[in-house]
Amino acid sequence: MKRLQTPTETEGRCLDAASAAHLLSRAGFGGTPEEINRLIGTPVDQAVASLLDAAEGAAPPDPPGWVRTPWVNTERRFADTPSEEAAENHRSTRRRYASEINDLRSWWLGRMIASDAPLREVMTLFWHGHFTSANDKVGISQAMYEQNATLRRHALGNFRALLGDITRDAAMMMYLDLEDSDARQPNENYARELFELFTLGIGHYTERDIQETARALTGWTLDAPPGVARPDRPTAPDNPRNFSRDGLHATFLADRHDAGPKTIFGESGRFGLDEVLDLVVAREETGLHLASRLIDFFGAADPEGTLRNRLADTFRASGYELRPVLNALFTAPEFFDDASLGTLIKSPVRLLVGACRQLRLEVEPTPSLAELTAAMGQALFDPPNVKGWPGGRAWIGSGSLAVRYQMADALLESRIPEGLEPIGFDRFLLVPRDPSQMRERMERMEQAMADRGAERARDGIKTKFHAEALFPDGPPACPDALVDALLGRLIVTRVRPTTRAALIRACQAAPVADRPAIAVRLILASPESQMA
Repeated sequence: MKRLQTPTETEGRCLDAASAAHLLSRAGFGGTPEEINRLIGTPVDQAVASLLDAAEGAAPPDPPGWVRTPWVNTERRFADTPSEEAAENHRSTRRRYASEINDLRSWWLGRMIASDAPLREVMTLFWHGHFTSANDKVGISQAMYEQNATLRRHALGNFRALLGDITRDAAMMMYLDLEDSDARQPNENYARELFELFTLGIGHYTERDIQETARALTGWTLDAPPGVARPDRPTAPDNPRNFSRDGLHATFLADRHDAGPKTIFGESGRFGLDEVLDLVVAREETGLHLASRLIDFFGAADPEGTLRNRLADTFRASGYELRPVLNALFTAPEFFDDASLGTLIKSPVRLLVGACRQLRLEVEPTPSLAELTAAMGQALFDPPNVKGWPGGRAWIGSGSLAVRYQMADALLESRIPEGLEPIGFDRFLLVPRDPSQMRERMERMEQAMADRGAERARDGIKTKFHAEALFPDGPPACPDALVDALLGRLIVTRVRPTTRAALIRACQAAPVADRPAIAVRLILASPESQMA
C-alpha cells in the first residue's frame, strides 16, 4: 500500500479491500467479507465517521440478572451478629461473587461477539486496561460490573468526565485504597497511579505533587446512595471494610477531608478532587501520554512521534473530547502506512472474539469460553497489576502460544482442551498488604478453583461452526478457491505461500464435507492469524 506523507492526503481518499480490512481489524474485531465490501470505495473520513457514529449511538447492554440497585452487602456484620451467621454470610457471599464474576466475563464476551458497534466494545476494552482495577483485590462482582458500565458510557466521550467518574468509581476506590483515605492518613496509591499511569506518565511530577494530591483526595468513602436508609444497628468493633460497607456510592465526608492549602504543579490553593483533576487534564503531558497509549493499542507506526503530537493537539483543542482524537488517529496516514499493516499481535480477547464474529459461530457465552482468554493470558476483570496487560510480544509465550494454537479446536469442537489453566492464576497467592487478609485470600482461591471445576462440568464451551453460514450457496468445490475465500475472511496480513500451499494440500486430502472445518482450524492456528 502507498505510504501517505501528510495528514491531508487521506482527505477524499477511498478505501480499497486491504485498507478496509485493516481499518475493521483495528477499530473492531475484524471485518467479514461483507463488511469489507461495503466499505470499498468509501472515502476514509466517511468510513471512520460511520464507525464512530455507530459506537456513539450504541445502546448500553442490559446488565446481568444478578445486578441489584441499590447493592446490598450480604456479608455485613453488626455488633449483634452471631459468629456462626457472620461466617456463613461470608462464605455464601464469596461463593456468589465468584460465580457472578465468571458470569460477568462471559456476559462481556457475549456483548463483544454480538455487538453491532464493535468500536464501543474495543474502546471499553482499552479503558479496562488503562484505568485498571482487578477483581482479585476488589472482590465484589457488582463493583466490577459498574466500572465496566462507566468505561462503556464514557468510551468515546469527554476524558475529563471519564476521569472524574472513574476516580469516584467504587472498584477503583477499593483497588487503589482511596475509600479510607482521610486527613489523618492520606493514602498516596491513587494519586501516584493517577499521574504515572492514567494521565501524565513517568517523570512529569514530583513526590511532593503526589503527597499534596493525596491530601486533596481525602474525605471520599463508599456508602449507601442518597435516600437509602442504612441499618440502624451498631457496627461490630474493628470490622474489616468488607463487613462494614453499606453501599457502593462515592460519598464525600467533609470532616475527613484535608481542607488546608496545597501546592500541586507549582499552583497553590485549597484543592479538592475536582480541582486536582482540572489541573492534571490541562497539563500538556496528559494529552501526549494518552495519545501514546492509543497509538500503541491500535498499532499505528509513529517512529518520529508526529502522530502523537497531532493527537495531543487535537485532544487539547477539543476540550479533552475523545471522538476527535480517534477520528484523527483512524484517518491518519501513519495508520495506513505499510509499517502499520498486519503488525499488531492480537490480544487473547481480540483473537477469540474476532474468530467468533468472522466465522459467524453460533455462540452461547459461558464461563468456560471466558476461561479460554484467561488461559491465553487475558482474564477479563483481572489484569495482572495496576499497569494492565503489557500487550505486544508479551502476548506470545511458550504457554500462551500453545493455547492459541488449540483455540480453534475448542471453538470448532465445542470443548475446552484438557489441562488448561489461566496463565498467572497463582497471583491469588500474593501476600496482601494486610496479613489478616491472607486467610480470606486463600479461601477465595480455593473456592474459585472449585467453582471453575463445577462450571466447566455444567457449562463447557457452547459454540457451533456452520459452513453454510459462510457459504449460503455451498463451499467452493475447488480447494484453492475454498482456501482463498477463508484466508480472505480471516487474515489481514500477508499470507506466506507455504501457508497457502499447506492449506490446499490438507483440503485435497480431506473429504469434501470436512474441508471447511479443516481449513478454518489450520488457519486459526497459523502465525498469520495471530496478527491484526
